[in-house]
Amino acid sequence: MVKENVENMPSSKKQKAFISYVSGPKFKSDTIALSFKSYIPLERKFKIEDLFEFKRKDGDLFLSFICLLFAGFIIFNFSSETGWEDRALDHKRFGKILKQPWVGPLACVTILLPAALLNILPSYRRWIYKKRNLIPSRFFHEFSIWIKALEFIGYFLIYTLSIRYLGYFLSTVIFGVFLTNRLGYTTLKWQIRSILTTIAIVLTFRTFLKIKTPVNIWLYEFFPQNIETFMKIYF
Repeated sequence: MVKENVENMPSSKKQKAFISYVSGPKFKSDTIALSFKSYIPLERKFKIEDLFEFKRKDGDLFLSFICLLFAGFIIFNFSSETGWEDRALDHKRFGKILKQPWVGPLACVTILLPAALLNILPSYRRWIYKKRNLIPSRFFHEFSIWIKALEFIGYFLIYTLSIRYLGYFLSTVIFGVFLTNRLGYTTLKWQIRSILTTIAIVLTFRTFLKIKTPVNIWLYEFFPQNIETFMKIYF
């Protein structure tokens, strides 16, 4: 019926009817845009118990094996290399016994050997568990961290050698400021703190406690006699 009525219409009305039929009513959308919210949890605050939290790492097995070899090396050479053959236990004073050269290696073996044995078994079980479950190892990442730590051992050796040339005071201040910068604390506030801290360390250990350091300092030889003697005694 609708088709017949359209055919009987004039051409102008047919065109308007076709446009009205095709376009139809306008589409209206009453949707409400929802705001996007992203929840990011706040960074967890540092807790003192986390400092002593034990987590077994991939390098535990390797480290335990190295400690076990080192303890075995000390035991194998203990009698001939540590002075155990010439030990003297008849001293009345316990302090004299502690000064004998075999005491340090004996204490090292007493602590290191049981610790390595107690740690190597659970470390091996952990290694087997990760291997069976195809858990990727992070050993090489941990090993790279160990290698990076050798950098600071090198700094300590250079610092120890520099005392003979620059003296305890100047060497401590220089390396204190340098290590503060090396750790990323480069602002003026941290520079002042590092200088004050190193000065306090020198005054505590060298000036007041009289901790022995090298006396023949290369730099002090260029000072006047009175200043040279003063620096050698207190700094």
